Amino acid sequence: MIGFRTPFISMKNYNAKYQVDEKLLASVVHFSEDSIIVTNNQLDEPGPTIVYVNPGFTKMTGYAPEEALGKTPRMLQGPKTDQEVLKSLRKKLEANEVFFGQAINYKKDGTEFWNEWHIEPIINEDGEVTHYIAIQHDVTKRKMQEEAIAQKNTALTEILQQIEIEKNKIKEGVTLNVEEVLIPALKKLRRKGTKLDKQYIDILEQNLKDLTSTFGIQVSDKHLKLSPREVEIANLIKNGLSSKEIVDMLNISFKTVETHRNRIRKKLGITRQDINLTTYLQTL
Repeated sequence: MIGFRTPFISMKNYNAKYQVDEKLLASVVHFSEDSIIVTNNQLDEPGPTIVYVNPGFTKMTGYAPEEALGKTPRMLQGPKTDQEVLKSLRKKLEANEVFFGQAINYKKDGTEFWNEWHIEPIINEDGEVTHYIAIQHDVTKRKMQEEAIAQKNTALTEILQQIEIEKNKIKEGVTLNVEEVLIPALKKLRRKGTKLDKQYIDILEQNLKDLTSTFGIQVSDKHLKLSPREVEIANLIKNGLSSKEIVDMLNISFKTVETHRNRIRKKLGITRQDINLTTYLQTL
């Protein structure tokens, strides 16, 4: 008896246990929606020779049984058929292993389609390979969907890369203006201002530097969503100012400063009270 070699149970034992009639098995193969081909065991050209095809094969390829019997499955191959896939197929079958793969094949009318194969050796009671059975699927629609998704992903990647380039250009422009225009202007103002003015100008200068440095970038990257006022106060805290000094500098109440401190801690995810906010900000 000829049966499929599987790692679980031989077809002989399977038939004996469940009393499956071979005519019933043949009917299942014949009426399967899948394309099924059975060939002899001759792998060298012009073989292998097709000895059976089911109606599913005709439906998929357009070849009638009389047009396929005695021919080779190579009749489905063409210019775009991946030769590396065929080499892998040959290697697997020579080792009596199951092959699973995909490649472009051609229908009777020359139409290209993506064929997905599952090929397995048929082994007799003596352990000899007598035939090969190939179960095939036309997966063209699935491959087209995968290609469309890949193209969309490629386009999205290109858009994101372009956005990043534009962001870097903006950052470079801002950095140039800060370093060559704003900071020199602040230094001129510092010479004429009061002590409090000079202190505030120092903080403004540091804030401008932070906007184009690691601190500003990391705050943005973490999506912390600090309000402009919270960013201003976070910068003052980072520069070592106490709540009272911030009150005097910004002319706001002590309670307002403390409220902003608590919100900043919450947005930064600082849950432990023993973590010093100034030290934490200086590590960003």
